Amino acid sequence: MSIFSSIFGKKDNNVKVIVSTPGLEKAFPVDTSKLHLKGTPDVNGLYPSELVMLAVAEKYNTMETNFPSYFMNNYEIANPAKMLKNLQSKGYIEVGSSKDSLGNFKLPELKEIATFLGITVKGKKADIISRLSEVEEEHLAQFVKERNWKLTDSGQEALKANPYIQYFLEKHPYNVAEVGIDIWTVNKEFVKNPKRPFRDIIYKQLNDRMNNASIALQKDPARGSSNSYQYCECYRLMSLFVEEEGKSYINAADLYFQYIFKRINIHAGIQLLMNYSLFKNDKKYQNEMVERYYDDIQLYPFHKTELLRLIDELGIDGGAVREALITSFKRAKDTGIMTENEIADFVILELNGESDKSRDLADKLVKKAIKRIR
Repeated sequence: MSIFSSIFGKKDNNVKVIVSTPGLEKAFPVDTSKLHLKGTPDVNGLYPSELVMLAVAEKYNTMETNFPSYFMNNYEIANPAKMLKNLQSKGYIEVGSSKDSLGNFKLPELKEIATFLGITVKGKKADIISRLSEVEEEHLAQFVKERNWKLTDSGQEALKANPYIQYFLEKHPYNVAEVGIDIWTVNKEFVKNPKRPFRDIIYKQLNDRMNNASIALQKDPARGSSNSYQYCECYRLMSLFVEEEGKSYINAADLYFQYIFKRINIHAGIQLLMNYSLFKNDKKYQNEMVERYYDDIQLYPFHKTELLRLIDELGIDGGAVREALITSFKRAKDTGIMTENEIADFVILELNGESDKSRDLADKLVKKAIKRIR
């Protein structure tokens, strides 16, 4: 049963409630607010926050006290310097050599060291570092007082065993945290089965949140737009996640087309029709909602960028784009303010920059839909 028909028709009462249990043993309470060891430790006893610091350790010198705020904001690491010292005591990092720390110096400083050591200063920074690296450690150490941390073999193995850590340190053209997926949720599932690809875990969590939002939306459509937003946004995130893998642009595009369809008919459409019925005695507000419909469904610049990129990856243009959109929309098995063909026309007008025509189309169709529920 489609979401639209279930909300305005028969509802599905077979809703399962899943209750999660804490991962830490109650017999050994831990004040994680002080230790910042949130999550589940891996086989070596390392928590996500420790693994994060391990992954970035070589960027910092051993005397560093000024760390970026994202350590606390994103990973709840209040004292990075102390955590690095702790990782050293556990044998995961060590004090690097003088050569390991040459990258910290600016070009004029490197040239000065090279001059003192009788080494040519010609070339770029990398060239000078390369020549200085050939100097014996005891001579170079006289000029390099601050040392960087360096991963030990154990540290390298620990990161290799937890590849999801690097994923959350990288920049992506999307943010799974928008729907509640973060390093902690992935950590919990990854520790259960370390051999399972972490990207499979992330995709499943996206899919689960989409399904849960769908159930919540069908169960209580009057709750507000948060469920419909999450339901639709999960499709967008899954699309960009699949695109990033580069394995199937067809699937990535189909998921994004589904996102556009559901954003127009489910998120914006359902909310409008429900509020229109709810405020039937307030004609002024009803008219405002109808006039605002286009603003809620228009394609923003980031939508156009993502959509055009996926269309380009498919290698289609012209009428083939419209057909691809319609084919995908039909798989949604949902109806609403716009039909599959109408949404396809609306999207193409938006992509072509013909916003006046797409606004007129949206206004015409929403007024037509309103007449059906009066």
